[in-house]
Amino acid sequence: MKERQSREKMHPMEEEHSREEGHSTKEAHPTEAYRLLCRLVQKEQFGTEMTQQEKDAAVQAFLAARSQPDEILQYKKRMRTNPGEDCLYPDYYLPPCDGGRKLRLVQGYLPKTNLLYANHYEAEILRLLVRFAPEHEAVKDMVRHTLERFQKTCFGNFCTQGECVAAGICVLRLLASVRPVNPVWIDKLLEPLGERFLAFGPGQAATQKGIPLSYLLMAFTDIDNGKTQSLLGQKKEWLVQLLRRGWITGRLSNGKISEGDTYNLLFKYIIRNAVCALPEYPDKERYRIYVDDGEGRCYCDIAG
Repeated sequence: MKERQSREKMHPMEEEHSREEGHSTKEAHPTEAYRLLCRLVQKEQFGTEMTQQEKDAAVQAFLAARSQPDEILQYKKRMRTNPGEDCLYPDYYLPPCDGGRKLRLVQGYLPKTNLLYANHYEAEILRLLVRFAPEHEAVKDMVRHTLERFQKTCFGNFCTQGECVAAGICVLRLLASVRPVNPVWIDKLLEPLGERFLAFGPGQAATQKGIPLSYLLMAFTDIDNGKTQSLLGQKKEWLVQLLRRGWITGRLSNGKISEGDTYNLLFKYIIRNAVCALPEYPDKERYRIYVDDGEGRCYCDIAG
């Protein structure tokens, strides 16, 4: 691999999340709440410290962004479910409808189904709420009710059909943040997802059989137990190879911007966070991630 000198600068996505940002409680619109959600999750992955004031402001913003009961009712009717019996769609947070199109998940995957899009949005907001305000009564009630809802779903018990697989990762991420931990439920999802993870290979760095790799790695890092470490250890060499490769960060050779590729820098951090859960790589700050200014590609300084 050639020597990469050059003017190395911070990628715009990373630069944005390296700054301290306040969050107004006026951010009640779903699109604004979505943007706040993405900023905070990306800060977690970049390792950017968040102040207590920032966390408190985010809690207020998310609580203000709860969907109204009549909105929930109409949404479930549009999804052709019985609102009184439905367990497949959210009861608190409806995803933004941006001109009729779905927005990307927090790690960049573009969902195809409303089931994944909607459950991801609600589960990820509740995950941050329970991390930032675990004793807040409204937060405890929403998390408890949502986990009860997930227990009644196919994807909450691992379903192999389409994006139900990825929806199961949403459940796993929320479970990893709830205390006390439910190891039986986590293992119920982790075992089949782990088998699919081990089936990933060359040429399948983004998605394999309905699983966005980076989203699954985020769940593994959250859980961080003996089973996830065993899974990551079995794929260690492949993951390190992915880290060492140069990935474009959005601008193609023809000058156009590839929206999906703008998430490649974030993907690098997600992989590094997962690899550094292993005892062989204890200090992730040693493995610098950067964007080469001349190439416009992101790299990680890590030995194979």
